[in-house]
Amino acid sequence: MDTMTAHTSTGELIAAIRARLGPETHWRLRPHPDRDAVELVPDTPPPGDVVLAAITEDARLGAVVDYARARAAELHAPLRLVHVWTGRGRKIGAVRMSPESPAHADLMLATAVRDGLTPAETAAAERQILHDDDPGAALRALADHAVLLVVGAAAGHVGDTTGALIGHTACPLALVAAGPAGPGLTSCREPRPPGSARAGRSAG
Repeated sequence: MDTMTAHTSTGELIAAIRARLGPETHWRLRPHPDRDAVELVPDTPPPGDVVLAAITEDARLGAVVDYARARAAELHAPLRLVHVWTGRGRKIGAVRMSPESPAHADLMLATAVRDGLTPAETAAAERQILHDDDPGAALRALADHAVLLVVGAAAGHVGDTTGALIGHTACPLALVAAGPAGPGLTSCREPRPPGSARAGRSAG
């Protein structure tokens, strides 16, 4: 990783977080510049024992999974990948995409698990889909039973859902910027030889 880029992204995240928290806050900020992430730590112990990775279909998906799996290993905690299904399409700029279906949400989580975790991690990982019109409220409720909630964030900019979480979760909150590999996931699987069952499987 480009060290200068990592420090710049982390610094921008910290500035955006502090702007949301305001000057009077009991939250401590714990930067992880080597991982392009910042953790917000409250002054109370975490209420649960699971690491939650909030999965959305954007450029930060891979970075969120990578960070969450690493922290779960460090904390000796189970890992759960979660997605909040609103029934509405994602908005990209001024364009709102077609609404995703529950089946699409399930496929997205399955793909994140398959491509982002080792076989042993996949066997142990949990998946969860919530149907809620308010992703921030749904994730705050889940955080009441977690040791850490991991979400994606654009460096220097905090979206509505992330903004609704900053300073309002019962457990520590990790904001992760896009990793050096760019969009998508860096697979933890062993490469399969040409002609294997997966290689010959139709995308449909």
